[in-house]
Amino acid sequence: METPNFFSSKEDILNFDYSKIEGFINSSIDHSFIINNLSPSRNKNQLLIGYYKSILFGQNHIFISKILNDLNNPSANICLPLFNQWEDIFSIDNIIIINHPDDAERISKMHVKKAPIFKSLLNDSIISTTDNEDWKNQRSEMNPAFLPNLSLKNAFHESKKRARGISELLIKMSSDYTEPVNMSDFFLNETQAQLQKAMFGFSDEFESKTNKKIRDVFSGINIEYLDEFVSEALKETEISDGPASKIFQNSDDKMKNIGNMILFAFAGHDTTGHTLTWLLYELCKHPSYKQALIEEIDQYWLKHGEETYETFNELPFMTRCIAETLRMWPALANGTYRQLERDEKIHGINNEMVNVEKGTYVQIINWTRHRNPELWENPDIFNPDRNFKDSEIWDNAGFGYYNVQSDRYSPFTYGPRNCLGKNFSHMEMRLILLNLFKNHDFTFDKKQIETINDPNYQGINLFTLGPLDVYGGLMGMYVNIHLRKSKI
Repeated sequence: METPNFFSSKEDILNFDYSKIEGFINSSIDHSFIINNLSPSRNKNQLLIGYYKSILFGQNHIFISKILNDLNNPSANICLPLFNQWEDIFSIDNIIIINHPDDAERISKMHVKKAPIFKSLLNDSIISTTDNEDWKNQRSEMNPAFLPNLSLKNAFHESKKRARGISELLIKMSSDYTEPVNMSDFFLNETQAQLQKAMFGFSDEFESKTNKKIRDVFSGINIEYLDEFVSEALKETEISDGPASKIFQNSDDKMKNIGNMILFAFAGHDTTGHTLTWLLYELCKHPSYKQALIEEIDQYWLKHGEETYETFNELPFMTRCIAETLRMWPALANGTYRQLERDEKIHGINNEMVNVEKGTYVQIINWTRHRNPELWENPDIFNPDRNFKDSEIWDNAGFGYYNVQSDRYSPFTYGPRNCLGKNFSHMEMRLILLNLFKNHDFTFDKKQIETINDPNYQGINLFTLGPLDVYGGLMGMYVNIHLRKSKI
């Protein structure tokens, strides 16, 4: 039986007869079972189909939140039956969604083995390999490309050069300030360009030729182009001197290189692009915070004739805006997936401890902890002035290098398998925001403004969490662009 996946067309996902999956329940591929004090319901049919549909519709974060709301326990760990094809065969397995803050960080750190969620697409890439030694080796080989003072400073010039062209592109996309602009498309274009030009050192010609086409692939359009892109990108690394290109120059494992190139091309731009889009969304929704950020940016430009890597610590409010966006709208809303390497004890629905067997799949989800009212005051309200813990906000400075995390907050997931590109992401976000607001201001398009008081507008979660397009596309966020008189 052919079942839809993330790369299926919208029509295939909408028109699939999901009742067909019921035939697999209690069959030879069904390895799921009820776990007392973790399974929220004994109706496996309803849970299995509802959860599977929510994943394909990009609503699994909402599906899980509803279960927790029905349980009246926002911190409950829950067990769901998951229909999957992770290793090229159909299977129904238990997956435990870790929502409890006392379990999330511990399990991420103590159970390093990844669940095989991405293995069929990404082979043994650094994010998908289930072999801990293989992961350690890849991480060790890739780390130098992302070290702040060794590699990122060297990539800064190209990143800055690209960010300085933002104004011209905005004017063009807005037809000289007369039309609204889809800022989701704008930011994804810019972060893909940043990735290719700054981290890989790819040529202007290659980036211009491939940028939109590879982003279309990740939206389910012309997915056949993926193989062509990977082949051409790997060849481009051979003649490029960016820090990421050197990773591929030093590896002769073809399948890993293919998997890692797909991973870099997607995660290396998509997460940052969505974060910037959600940030602008919240700033347009809260003009007072937008003005505060603009004033900080104006002060930066008055003090500095150009952007420098060493002066980003002078942007503490920008850092707070980014941190709050990562809390409310984590690009990695799904968090991370692991396979328990030994038996564990975790909190059950009634908060009593439950034994869970070695080999069980778990998902340490971000969305529910980041919006847990027991952990955050007014969690559904954007407030960059909120009381972040020291480990969540880089000691209230503007730029730092360690992974921000706590029991309630893990936007780049937890170490040791935290996001490799987090510091590059923070660097390019600051460069883009500095140049974005230097001479421009933004207000919502007339249709986008209808979403700001809609509690159901919670994004679409397809690997990463982006804003749902109000005009019927996949992802989009529309604003009007205004030329402003800055204080510079």
